[in-house]
Amino acid sequence: MNKKLIIFGPWCGEFCYELSWWIPEIRKKRYEDFKDYDAIAIGPEGRKVLYKDFTEQYISFPKELENTLMYPATFGEHVNGRDIIPDNLKRFVHQVATQNHTSGGYDRVEVYLPGTMPITQKRTRSEQPYGIYRHFNASAEIIKSVQEEIQFDNDRETIAVMARIRNRKGKTCYLDWNPKHWKTFINSLIEDLKVNIVMIGIAQKDGSSAGASLTFDNSKFIKSIVFEGEDSVERQIALLKLTKCSIYGASGTAVFPFFVKGAATFTQQTTTEGFRLKFQWERDLTDNLKNVEIYDDNENYKVYDACPEDLYQRFKKFYQGLLV
Repeated sequence: MNKKLIIFGPWCGEFCYELSWWIPEIRKKRYEDFKDYDAIAIGPEGRKVLYKDFTEQYISFPKELENTLMYPATFGEHVNGRDIIPDNLKRFVHQVATQNHTSGGYDRVEVYLPGTMPITQKRTRSEQPYGIYRHFNASAEIIKSVQEEIQFDNDRETIAVMARIRNRKGKTCYLDWNPKHWKTFINSLIEDLKVNIVMIGIAQKDGSSAGASLTFDNSKFIKSIVFEGEDSVERQIALLKLTKCSIYGASGTAVFPFFVKGAATFTQQTTTEGFRLKFQWERDLTDNLKNVEIYDDNENYKVYDACPEDLYQRFKKFYQGLLV
């Protein structure tokens, strides 16, 4: 019997592109073009849950390889003005392929690289791009673990907050919001809305241009959790399932809650970026953007100084609607 394997990867690009176009693309490819193959996906640590419904195995980059990645852009690493898959990652994939061919019992091993189907502007702005879109789930074990971690000693509702930050070549990203405004905004959530806050912490790697997020000191009404390790994304899925709603800063990652069925979410966007969260495939995932609020009143480069009271009042109205 001819035993075949398809290897999808290595993914080293931006998280929102992975969620929105790469994973739906290769899920469809697996079912239609590689249905007689076993499948392996290769990418950063923590993403296994995103591939488990259509692959047999997920392989994370070794730390020494992941630490070389500093500037994720679209499907790859941004180097000398181009988005590429670095040679060291290609060699790693070749090693995985060779090992499976020589000792894994496979007669045929193929590699499907990111960018094989170009992620163009036309594709990213398509109402129904190529791919199969599905919600993600967390295991009962992970949900129980996260539930225990976010326990507060009160009966308030709990909200998850992802306060994104990004620094590229020493410059603050045009979508970042002043950290002082985040603090003011969160204080209003605690003092006025009487809610608990769980900060979704994504660590900033030294010298990296990848997105990260703010955390604040734990207190009576705030818990900050840095999500890292092999189950980091699955734990975020669990958090979105366990909280009343989420708040995301201006980032493509704001699409993440769309992939968690029933997760209510509010996001700060801009006048020129907000439309990216309203395509038909996103409406299909969210029951036509039910319990989704996209606050896109500010222009690019002006988000940093946007008034926290304006954002708070818009969120307050959204939140009160969830309680009805």
